[in-house]
Amino acid sequence: MKKQVIKKVIGLVLIALGLGLLLSSIALNIRQYHEKEKTISEFREYIESGEVYSDIDNEPVVDGDMLCILRIPSIDSENPVREGVTRNVLSESLGHDSTTVLPGEQGNCVIAGHRNYNFGKYFNRLDEVEVDDLIYVDTAKGTYTYAVTEIKVVDPEDLSVLESTPGKEQLTLYTCTPIYVATHRLVIVADRIQ
Repeated sequence: MKKQVIKKVIGLVLIALGLGLLLSSIALNIRQYHEKEKTISEFREYIESGEVYSDIDNEPVVDGDMLCILRIPSIDSENPVREGVTRNVLSESLGHDSTTVLPGEQGNCVIAGHRNYNFGKYFNRLDEVEVDDLIYVDTAKGTYTYAVTEIKVVDPEDLSVLESTPGKEQLTLYTCTPIYVATHRLVIVADRIQ
C-alpha cells in the first residue's frame, strides 16, 4: 500500500515537472516574440521621427546597437538585427558581424543568428529559403533588396563566408545546422539588386 502511494506521488511530481518545463518554454517564446515586436516597432518609430538622420555617420556603431530589420517574406520572417555577434546580442536578435561591411555598402555584410528554442529561433526557418528569394534590409538610410544566389552548408571553421566578392554588395546569412545538433553552418548568400 505504501509503495503505491510513493509511486503515485513520484508520478505526480514528474507530471508537474514536465508541465513546468513545457509552460516555461511557452512563456520564453511569448516573451521573445513580444521583445522582438517591441524592438522592431521602436526602430521603425526612430526612423520615422527624422532624428535618425542627424545621427547617421556621426556616431560609431557599437555592440548591441540596433542596426536594421531583416525581412524574408518567403518564410514570413521579420527580425531585428543588432551590431555584434556576442551571446547577449544573439539571445535577443540577429547579429551583424562587425568585421564585415554594413548593409548597403560595397562588400559582404554577414548577419548571424540562432535557430533553436534555447537561444532564440530567429533563423528557425532559414533552411526553407530558396535561390531567387528576396531579402529586404530596412535601415535608417533606406531599404536594400537582395536576391538569394547561393545556399550551402559549411564546416564551422570555414571562415570563407566572411570574404567579399570584388565589385559586389552581398548579404550573407549564417546559422547552425542541423537544428539542435549544430555540427555545420547553413549559409545563404544574396546579391543586392536595389
